[in-house]
Amino acid sequence: MEMDICFEGVGQVAATFQVDDETLLPGTVVALTGNGTVGLGADGGAPCGVLLGGMRGGAAAVQIGGAVKVSYSGIAPKAGRQELACDGAGGVKTAAGGLSCLVLTVDEGERSAVVKL
Repeated sequence: MEMDICFEGVGQVAATFQVDDETLLPGTVVALTGNGTVGLGADGGAPCGVLLGGMRGGAAAVQIGGAVKVSYSGIAPKAGRQELACDGAGGVKTAAGGLSCLVLTVDEGERSAVVKL
C-alpha cells in the first residue's frame, strides 16, 4: 500500500498583519513592508511568511513558521537546507544570503515546494 506524504501545516505559526495590497491572494509569499505590515516581497527580498486567507479590514493571517507550500521561480530548490528569497511575483527563488529554510519536497511540474519557514 502506498501512503501519501503531507507536511503542509506541520508546526504552523500564524499572526495577523496589515496588508498593504488587498489584491494579494492566499499562498502569496510576503515580506515586511513596514511596522506590522506585509506586502508582495520585492525580487531578492527576505520573505516574512505566506498569506493564509482573505483579508478583512486590511488585515490577514500570515503563516510565519512551520511547513507551507510555496511557488518558486528559476532553478528548482533541492530538498534540504536552502537559502530562499522572494521572487517579486509571490513565490520564492534560491538566493545566496536568503532566508535559510528546510525544503521538504519539490514538485518541478507544479513549480512548487513545501518548505519549513
